[in-house]
Amino acid sequence: MSPASDRHEDLFRFLLTLLSTFLDERGGATVRGSRYPMRLDEHWSPEPDLLVVLEARKHLMTPRCLEGPADFVIEIASDGDPRLDMREKLPRYRAAGIPEIWLIDPFEKVLHIERKAASGYEDLDLSAGRVGSGVVPGFWIEADWLWREPLPSTLVCLRAILS
Repeated sequence: MSPASDRHEDLFRFLLTLLSTFLDERGGATVRGSRYPMRLDEHWSPEPDLLVVLEARKHLMTPRCLEGPADFVIEIASDGDPRLDMREKLPRYRAAGIPEIWLIDPFEKVLHIERKAASGYEDLDLSAGRVGSGVVPGFWIEADWLWREPLPSTLVCLRAILS
């Protein structure tokens, strides 16, 4: 894997700050960053850019990893291979039954969302507009926040989300 770019790290910081501060205020789940693996089987423990575990499943979190799938995963495309997450990780995340998956492509300016439904996964691609999480009640972002240069103030965005 190639090192993360400044843009990748800015998006990571932006989303981690929004989610962690939102959850500090509202509770109900725990968020972890890209160095906390989730063990999906004995051979694969991916480290998504962000993962969220609901309070009811927090007992699956150990000091070293999440034993099983997260409830919500966010991946940010990297410069080295922007389609890697869509090609390699998404099918395996679906197979693991992760309820909500966001794939952010800052190069194409597309937020790809997959949500588990009774009939399989429903997907949506957005470049603009408000998108709320189906897993974290009350959490939402404006998709176009992700494409702004520089990214908007996390404090301003958080105030909007919490209002």
